[in-house]
Amino acid sequence: MKRLFVLAMTWLLTSPAFATMHDGVEAYLDFDPNYVVPREKLDESYLRVVPEETHYSVLSIGQQAKFELAVSLLEETLNSEEFKHKVLSYRRSDGKRLFQKNYLWNNKAERLSNEDIYNVLMRGDEAALPGTYGEMNIYSWIKKCSWWERAGIWCRKVIGSTNPSSSEWIKINYKFYSKYSAPQMVNNLVHEWIHLLGFLHGEENMREEAPYVIGRIAQEVSERILKERTPALY
Repeated sequence: MKRLFVLAMTWLLTSPAFATMHDGVEAYLDFDPNYVVPREKLDESYLRVVPEETHYSVLSIGQQAKFELAVSLLEETLNSEEFKHKVLSYRRSDGKRLFQKNYLWNNKAERLSNEDIYNVLMRGDEAALPGTYGEMNIYSWIKKCSWWERAGIWCRKVIGSTNPSSSEWIKINYKFYSKYSAPQMVNNLVHEWIHLLGFLHGEENMREEAPYVIGRIAQEVSERILKERTPALY
């Protein structure tokens, strides 16, 4: 089993990053204040969060606790009315209530509305994990770059990455997670999971794409949930 894990991690390290989250890309957030949720267009199922396997021994005990807190926040965050309304009412900088690159994989012929995208999220159908409908399955590995890797772009700028067509794993950069708050981790986990559903990056306006925007929405919702749980800390 240990040998299989090592082989899997080696493959993730050597394969090209298919979907990444880069440091410095700030999501553009704007919402239509007049939007009314059309219940008849929505999949109202409940999304379960299933932490399948996590490797984070490089983190300090305190940061491991924050990671576990982040994972514990995901289910409440993604099933909240606030999260739903913000995903559905999102509008780009051009005023259109759409996400940039609003299609799965390279299927440009089938453009998705905000309602369609929300339904994809709630179905939780990761490409590499068929048959897990209604689940956010989390396989995560936090990597600490060795000294000879640190000059590379992944180690310097990439917060997390996946290869969604062939792997369920989320590879996370220790450089960022060693300092992140739990809601920041929520942002990245949601971002990478959305890649696993088939939303890939385009060549322009990434800050208006589903991974960046929805990850940021999740971060803000989880921050609000934490404040309600522990008001004395805020």
